[in-house]
Amino acid sequence: MYRLKFIYVLSFILLTTSFVGCNDDEDDYSSEKTIEVPTNLSVTTTGFYPEDIAIVENKVFLSGFGDGTIRYFDLYESNPTEKLFANAEEGYAQAWGLKSDGTVLLSLLNNADFTGNPPGASKLVSYSINSGEKLGEWDLPESTIGHTVSIVDGKYYISDFGNPRIIQVDPSNGTVNANWFTSDQWDPTIDGNLGGTIYDPVRGAFYIYLGFKLWYLPIDNGQPGIMQEVTISGLSMEQINMDGISWGKDQNTLYYASNDAGDPANVGAAFKLEFSNEVTASGSVITTGLDDTSGVWYLNNNGSEYLFVCESQFGALFGFNSLETPFNIEIINL
Repeated sequence: MYRLKFIYVLSFILLTTSFVGCNDDEDDYSSEKTIEVPTNLSVTTTGFYPEDIAIVENKVFLSGFGDGTIRYFDLYESNPTEKLFANAEEGYAQAWGLKSDGTVLLSLLNNADFTGNPPGASKLVSYSINSGEKLGEWDLPESTIGHTVSIVDGKYYISDFGNPRIIQVDPSNGTVNANWFTSDQWDPTIDGNLGGTIYDPVRGAFYIYLGFKLWYLPIDNGQPGIMQEVTISGLSMEQINMDGISWGKDQNTLYYASNDAGDPANVGAAFKLEFSNEVTASGSVITTGLDDTSGVWYLNNNGSEYLFVCESQFGALFGFNSLETPFNIEIINL
């Protein structure tokens, strides 16, 4: 875990969807200890295909769209190398969105099918961030493809990539509300899948991508409010195509990646939005020339700012271009 990558992929395979990835980092996990940030991280595991990213206390967690595992890097190491955090689960082909509150790591497991069949089972899994022990899991409604998961006031909110809706999970009692929110303003025929979604704890609202637009949805006491479209200047409609999303130094600065799967050239890009109010922002390009960008994460290392960008190489997975191993997490010094 909304993106041009799935417009291309699914038209190629006679489907009408777009793709995953996402991060939702409303909590600040900046380091109190200065670390030596590398220029990139490399995943050598064959078939991994990095989807989403979450950084917690300088550990970089990555979900594997290709093999369903979760892997991590420890940035305190002088030469960080990948380690296994969680194995793939039998019956679930892909790991999509990640989210942490500093204690647990949430992971969305899916069975998205790209041959024209309905998706298989999906679920949300909770792990201990320290031990990797599984703490809980919740089956999601039939035909769900979980893209992004957010944590708000102890509840979990999942954006459904395949059906434009937000699902609410209450871990205290196991309740799964499949109809927490949807809108007739969401047109699934226009880049028809929910992409990047992120919660803003300052404004008490979600920002949600669908249909070359960013939407603002306030939430109060667990209930959705009135949704509005965000007006974005400085970018073309095609550039407002959001996969991974991350807050920057504050809730007025947002970074996102726009995936290029389906284009054999490396034209993946990362962008910056600067908000003047909750529904008005100006955009600019941070970098281009990346190979199928997906998840992104902003890291402040004692005043030095970095953007971690996953080069997913989904185009190779779907046969649009050749695989160039290892998989790369590009780290941009902002």
